[in-house]
Amino acid sequence: MRLTIGRDQSDIRKIRDFANWLLDIGEGKLGGLNDGETIIDVPDDILINDSHDPIGSLIDFVYSSMLENFSNTNYFQERAILAPKNKDVQEINDCLLNKFPGDEVEYLS
Repeated sequence: MRLTIGRDQSDIRKIRDFANWLLDIGEGKLGGLNDGETIIDVPDDILINDSHDPIGSLIDFVYSSMLENFSNTNYFQERAILAPKNKDVQEINDCLLNKFPGDEVEYLS
């Protein structure tokens, strides 16, 4: 519900619809009989259709104006990409970090 704070009515409706869709998946209400494997229809507006670079497309969608806002901490606090596996998180992080300007610096403690 925190996602709806400060949003207009059309955004709130979309956020609630998405939240209800996620809850329905979690509760096994979508896809028919759930015997451990099922097919769920994903809405077109949240599909990643770029089979060549799906992670790049996801980053471009979530962080569309990253280069203009890379020094704005609020910009990153308002966005997140969640992934089910650490391997996926590492790949997303590597791809995202490569988009930042400047040289990479590693600090050891």
